[in-house]
Amino acid sequence: MMHRTSLLLCLLLIVLSTAASAQETADPTRQVRTPSYSEKGAASCLLCHSGPEMRAVQLGPHFNLQNPGAPAAHHYCESCHGPGSIHVSRAHGGKGFPPLTEFGKGAERAPRDEQLAACLQCHGTEGAVRKTIGFIGSPHDRKNINCSTCHTVHAESDPINNREEQAATCYRCHRKMKTEHPRFESKSMDIDVLPCSACHDVHRPLPVME
Repeated sequence: MMHRTSLLLCLLLIVLSTAASAQETADPTRQVRTPSYSEKGAASCLLCHSGPEMRAVQLGPHFNLQNPGAPAAHHYCESCHGPGSIHVSRAHGGKGFPPLTEFGKGAERAPRDEQLAACLQCHGTEGAVRKTIGFIGSPHDRKNINCSTCHTVHAESDPINNREEQAATCYRCHRKMKTEHPRFESKSMDIDVLPCSACHDVHRPLPVME
């Protein structure tokens, strides 16, 4: 009898808890917190995110405090990953909630449009210290390729700037070009010493064909 009474009490508590939670969710007066930029900037991030990639990005161009167009000159990590005050306040063991803008592909990553917006807020803007990239409408954009598919930000230098690394990155998709690329000896061009970007501007839309 006592066991049955205890079971009924447990069920009653569950029902009451669920009802209270539903009422709280439906309450239009419930305050919704909006994240802001954290007060300590990168110092807050580095408390949890302190691996080799985090140390490498501090040596790269995105952390160049002498460049007024670099993300670090504004809000450090949050310039790209978004305001993190709530993420930091609820962080535990590096697992912050809610998640910030995570780059790459996969279910746990940010939507592609959100990732592109983060990059193009600098790289899609005219300016003396920013390179304008007309990525939208380019072949890679039309194939739903993310910037992070080719570029590595958390590095002292983006490997895509190295000729051999650049070719290896391109060959991941353009496999046939590794062996079947047209040779241009007749024009005194040696494609084995040229980076792909010497001829191909992958950030530009294709010309309109009339």
